Amino acid sequence: MKVLIGHYTLESNEHVKGLTELDSFNLKFGDRLLSTMHVEDIFRAHNIELIPAIFADAHSAKVLSKEAYKYIHDKMIRSVKENLHDLDGIYLFLHGASKVEDLPEGSGERQLLKDIRQLTGPYLPICVVMDPHGNLTEEYVSMMTIGRCYRHSPHTDLVETHRLVAKMMVDLLNDKKSLVAQYRKLPFVLGGERSVSTDEPMISINKKLDEIEQDARILSASFHVGYLRHDNFAAGSGLVVVPSDMKYKDYAQTVLDELYQFCVSKYSEFDYHGHALDVPEAIKQSIESDDKHVVVTDSGDNVTSGAMGNNTYLLNEYLALENYNNKQLLFAGITDEQTFQLISNSDFDDYFDIELGTDSDDMSRKVKLTVKVKGKGILQQTFGDTDNYGETITLSMKDKPIDIVLIDKSVSFAERHQFNAANIDLSQYHLVVVKQGYIFPELKEYCDYSIMALTQGPTNQKTENIVFKQIMRPMMPFDEIDETD
Repeated sequence: MKVLIGHYTLESNEHVKGLTELDSFNLKFGDRLLSTMHVEDIFRAHNIELIPAIFADAHSAKVLSKEAYKYIHDKMIRSVKENLHDLDGIYLFLHGASKVEDLPEGSGERQLLKDIRQLTGPYLPICVVMDPHGNLTEEYVSMMTIGRCYRHSPHTDLVETHRLVAKMMVDLLNDKKSLVAQYRKLPFVLGGERSVSTDEPMISINKKLDEIEQDARILSASFHVGYLRHDNFAAGSGLVVVPSDMKYKDYAQTVLDELYQFCVSKYSEFDYHGHALDVPEAIKQSIESDDKHVVVTDSGDNVTSGAMGNNTYLLNEYLALENYNNKQLLFAGITDEQTFQLISNSDFDDYFDIELGTDSDDMSRKVKLTVKVKGKGILQQTFGDTDNYGETITLSMKDKPIDIVLIDKSVSFAERHQFNAANIDLSQYHLVVVKQGYIFPELKEYCDYSIMALTQGPTNQKTENIVFKQIMRPMMPFDEIDETD
């Protein structure tokens, strides 16, 4: 048997100016693709040959240019066409949150799956792993044989979910069944920072999903948080249930109805993860805290949700302080391509003056600093990705206990390997400011206290203040919903 395999990831934030181009993607083909997707051994163990299409991962960024999308789309479609008559199935990771310039469908994933289905017809098994922070439609889900997203945010079950779906697919191919995933839209728009899986109500929702999957009539069940960084008719949370046999389709719909009511009843429990504070209080508590290691997340400039990481606002607020309570601060990192290029090839033994900031808006206005180079390193991404994305420059300020990691590409420092690659010793710092929303597990383990600073920016965490024009109505938190209806 033969299975085509591919991967496409981009969280498109339309509140950031400009477009994401192809050079922002980590592209892999052939054996490099296979070794990245966590499932090669599962298929090989069952004598299933994998046909690599394309691995395209840009993490989170701006809206995707139509030229860049055409390249990714056409590579995938060509692979399907060239192998169509040999294929027994297709295994894909489709994130679910991309927006493409001038694309009528809007979503790159939905367009891609629609075009693949036009080639394969309705019955060829297509199994899709998804990120929970993606937007779905009934049409999109109906084109999946199996659709399953991660349970946890942060995504600690990423590898587990890939492997689970691969095993489901192997069984499906052996059993010769035709399945269709079932979908139900939920009447609320939800931010990722209010749906962390270690908090209620996600603990209860995930427990219920686990219980549903113990039923032999149900193959899988998923809760999709959704993605709120671009206005689209598909925006909002959703549910996917896959019956183990299509004779249980009606039962799967009953499960969806019950799960819908359960999730709607839990809506009022969704709240910010951890200590979410407005900026003045966040700064006050972070400086006055007696905890050895404190992490502050700049949630309005959350790179893991498509922000550029170039806001200097929080840096300016800390620069205005006179008393740092004997703390050493680290800002990891701030994106400024122009300043990075100006100093990247120079060796400075002493202090020098720079202007840090892109001046793209009020939040990223330039600030004059006197700094010296403390060290250089390698820029790596999140989720254990140790590929080389560029370089880092750590700058130390004169007369202020503040170090800044200067980078030229938007990356959120969330995991130990990223700091190690940048030659940064976290133990030296009492207060670390990062470009995230909810804190990632390795930073949470590192720190004694964490704060999510509710800053302004393209990833504003106050969902009720985001303007949507194209969404289904009524929709919480913008409208009242009768939970009994």
